[in-house]
Amino acid sequence: MSADLARQISMLIEDSQKGIARKEIHGKNAPEDRKFRNKASLTERQQVVSSAKISVRNRRGRRMQTCQIPIRPITPASLLDSICWSISEPTSTAAIYTDSFSVDNASEHQSSIFLYAEADQKDSEASFAHLTRPLIESEKSELIFKNHFLTILFPIDRFAEMGPSSRTFFSDNGFTCLQVLDHIYAFYQENMSVDEIEAAIHTDSRHADRLRTTYCSKETAQCGYVVFKRIDFLGSCKSFEMLKRVNGENNSNVYQLLIRA
Repeated sequence: MSADLARQISMLIEDSQKGIARKEIHGKNAPEDRKFRNKASLTERQQVVSSAKISVRNRRGRRMQTCQIPIRPITPASLLDSICWSISEPTSTAAIYTDSFSVDNASEHQSSIFLYAEADQKDSEASFAHLTRPLIESEKSELIFKNHFLTILFPIDRFAEMGPSSRTFFSDNGFTCLQVLDHIYAFYQENMSVDEIEAAIHTDSRHADRLRTTYCSKETAQCGYVVFKRIDFLGSCKSFEMLKRVNGENNSNVYQLLIRA
């Protein structure tokens, strides 16, 4: 065998081994890959693209002014700050505060309630029961955000060591109260991604201990992936507070989700 032929065979064997390794990695990530696959047919994809183009042209036409500067509505500083809800529960359980205080004093009033809740858990639960009521249909369908794009920064772990995870949503008609709540609920009901788990095993909490135990178990080694819901990793930090707009331009569409224990 000549030296040139030996080198060629060596390169072919090396390429073959790399291909097998790539297939193994792909197999381990299969559950996550399937989560992002879209099974729509070619015709359905073409219809979606056509509809998106029309929508973009319509919005562009409304924004165009004589000075050629697109005008967009200024977004509010916070969203859903009067909602009482646990993000681990279905959105049908969301309620609204019914206190008679003015909007200016609402935050101060709620802060006093939260302080009182720490002092006496049972009495505070009774107070909340009198201060809240279920959302009515008109409130669920109320348009609370008129822009087409909404980006939410979701907290992942209790002590914010990993930082928030960004998710952007689109709605041609803006976002209703129930739509936003549904997006939040759906995000935390999803399993953590491979990248999230690789980072989360290094964080500090008893929920991270549970994840580390699952990560190094025999079952995980056999199947090649970890199933761990985002809501389970947050632990007791599940009480919805508000969506607060991230500092930036006046028409920023980026909001941070604030939750507490």
